[in-house]
Amino acid sequence: MNKQVHVFSVDTSAFYNEEEIKIHRRQNRNYRFRTTLKEIKNKKSNDELLLNKVNRYIKYTNRRIKKSKELLYTLFRSNKTIRSLRPTEVDSKKLKNIVSVFDSTLTRVLQIKENSLFRDIIIVQTYFFDVLEDIIVNGFLYNNEKYVCFTASAGQIRTKKTVFIKESVFQKHQRTLMCGLTTEKINELGGVNINKYLAYLALCNSATEQWHDFDIEKTIVVDDMCTTVKSMVDFIDDKTYKIERKEMDIPIEHTDGCGMILPRKSKKAMMIRLPWVKGLLVPFPFDKFLREKNKQEGYNKYGIIKDIYGKEHDVLKEEIEIIFTKSQFKMWKYYSSWSEYMSKYLDYNCQAGKCNEEEDTIGNAKLNYQMLQTLTDITDEELKQLSHETIQDIQKIGSDRDTMLKVLGVTSYNQNKNSFQKALEFYPELLSDTYSREVIKQVKKSLVKNAKAGKLNIEGKYTFISPDLYAFCEYLFLGKKNPQGLLQNKEVYCDLFDNELELDCLRSPHLYREHAVRRNKKDKEMKRWFVSKSIYTSVHDPISKILMFDNDGDKALVCSDLTLIAVAKRNMKNIYPLYYEMAKAQAELINSESIYLGLNAAYTGGNIGIISNDITKIWNSNNIDLDVIKILCMENNFTIDYAKTLYKPLRPTHIKEKILTHTKTKAPHFFIYAKDKSENRVEISNDSAMNRLSDLIPNPRISFKKAGLGKFDYRLLMKNSEVIVNDNKCLIELYAKLDLEKKFKVPYDEKIDDSYLYKDIRNVLLESSGMDLYEIVDILVAYLYNHKKSNHKITLWSSFGDIIVKNLLRNLGKIKICENCGKEYIVSKQRQIYCDDCFHLKTKEREKEKKRKQRKKLSL
Repeated sequence: MNKQVHVFSVDTSAFYNEEEIKIHRRQNRNYRFRTTLKEIKNKKSNDELLLNKVNRYIKYTNRRIKKSKELLYTLFRSNKTIRSLRPTEVDSKKLKNIVSVFDSTLTRVLQIKENSLFRDIIIVQTYFFDVLEDIIVNGFLYNNEKYVCFTASAGQIRTKKTVFIKESVFQKHQRTLMCGLTTEKINELGGVNINKYLAYLALCNSATEQWHDFDIEKTIVVDDMCTTVKSMVDFIDDKTYKIERKEMDIPIEHTDGCGMILPRKSKKAMMIRLPWVKGLLVPFPFDKFLREKNKQEGYNKYGIIKDIYGKEHDVLKEEIEIIFTKSQFKMWKYYSSWSEYMSKYLDYNCQAGKCNEEEDTIGNAKLNYQMLQTLTDITDEELKQLSHETIQDIQKIGSDRDTMLKVLGVTSYNQNKNSFQKALEFYPELLSDTYSREVIKQVKKSLVKNAKAGKLNIEGKYTFISPDLYAFCEYLFLGKKNPQGLLQNKEVYCDLFDNELELDCLRSPHLYREHAVRRNKKDKEMKRWFVSKSIYTSVHDPISKILMFDNDGDKALVCSDLTLIAVAKRNMKNIYPLYYEMAKAQAELINSESIYLGLNAAYTGGNIGIISNDITKIWNSNNIDLDVIKILCMENNFTIDYAKTLYKPLRPTHIKEKILTHTKTKAPHFFIYAKDKSENRVEISNDSAMNRLSDLIPNPRISFKKAGLGKFDYRLLMKNSEVIVNDNKCLIELYAKLDLEKKFKVPYDEKIDDSYLYKDIRNVLLESSGMDLYEIVDILVAYLYNHKKSNHKITLWSSFGDIIVKNLLRNLGKIKICENCGKEYIVSKQRQIYCDDCFHLKTKEREKEKKRKQRKKLSL
């Protein structure tokens, strides 16, 4: 998924009228003035006379800010007209308002061209809710067109961003995006929970690649597998906050968000998106399961099942390839049958998309501080063992070529390398250049900081979590309400690790003690049925309640590190799952007012970051109270669900006071590294696991002398190495100007994709110089690598990296012409004569010919 389009992202101030703009600008001037005063106050803290004067000005400025705020709110509330988006906010030259988004069903349905700047969709970030209410309830005008609220994904809700769409465009494509549904139809059937509706509608906005060989007519939707698992739990009453340890039959929906796909359609687990359908598809040969069971019976006893609407299906006869579950089909109530959905899907040319497909090679992962801080009795020696590989990388980063390449992301499991990484992969001598060394210095600095913050290399992999799908087939086809499955309690299957090995299964966020140590059961029978790299969990195990996961694409960090497992087992003694009754979301009629109220609730419903940080304070304190952590974990999950349920438990007074005694402290000391806190905003370092780890991580001086990197020839990055730099001073001066100005074109406080910025620099240089791309690259490479010998070349690589890589590969003899189709391809194997596409085509042809000869031989 490397295709991108560009859209505008503005904030609510982009919709101010003239009077509001004047007040807003005045307010900003006052804010800047107050900031300057505070800086003077900090610098001149010994000058008492000046300090008194500065303090009087600060008080005066605060009164002006308060007054302008009140005036601004008054103006907002008195507005009676439909607001307009000011054209200056969506000017293509205003780069800070342009963001890049990945290709999705939405961009494909709207036929947005790759890399184009598109104005039919506009993202709005909320600073003032009165303005947001105006533009959601009434829409807004831009370029004589009305825009209406479209949706907000879970990620956008966290940053208070809402997607608006041109009304005429939405009306044109509504039935395709909503698979034939309309808001009127949904309201006729009793409405829906607004924020769930917006989240489901946002599925079309997820970054996906189109699933071209998806056949909707070879799919069905069945009920989920739900069983009860007997387990000891810590039950928390959300009204009284009383915690009671007791044994319970816990209902678990094992297939929550998970369906099955035949391995001949996909051998990889993957997340999928259709209109109103989302979740994980895991390959499982349910057709083989049925044939084997029928063979045992001596006749076709199994295979006819009912879908969620009660219609019978013969899975083998209908050649079903995909079995969705009810939990994946979010709006099933609004269709009379799966046939109706399929019919509308085909009639309105709906699309299926796939994302987060299982990687061919899964690299080792990193631990984080949440997973480490709960191991409260870990010794210094155990911390040294856990951090050994990370410390080695830090110590070898300047002297070992392989370590340099690894920390720069040049690995077999990085399937999305940028141009600089691709160049390093083919030409490691590039590490000798001053820019590469500068990058390595910054990476080393980041590596040390991250290690002190708990990001440690670990023998572990992030992989999808799947239920025991053999048990699901027993439940679905054999009618077993309590299926046996292939895995017993406290067993998992993960092909990435050895048989009988103990594994520590972890998931983020990790707030309570959530280390599930399980035995990897790996034998021939398991391998016959479990064909993906997922970790498969037992239907007899309450592991989903320990790690708090669904099976809709959640990933577990599965670790085989012996030190981590030993410490985890020790710390998990007498620890049981937390259990509490969650609230149910209520349905409402969809209209602009209810959409605003729903989003307002989502945007203001609480900050889970605050709760998470409070939990961290307790884990890193000298007085760890597990009961308080349990209560905060419960509150965290209610806060997450608040946008849907509009319910949060109310803390009893005595609980509030108890929590406050643990959380009124400053952040733990290691937050200097984890959250960039200043020294005066953190506690003094104590003996907590994370604070001791921070002290163990070294920060040695970097030296490149022992690396033996080989000689670097910058001319390999050029097409024409004879170019004369001095004849092209105008181009170089323009490049230098654009390079200097770029930092003013994107805001400092936002993590915005900067690809459009560099694309703009590339286009400006192209248009101004009248040269082709290769000429520009040759001049800039010669100037930056030979004449100036610059340490800073990020603009060159970000703007022209693709051209530099082509030059390099051609000069290294890595680009050849395919003997079949005549197109250029990158040589990846010895004696390669075809491009990858033609190689696969020729392989299939050879296999067909081989089978034809075998059949001919047999017939004789």
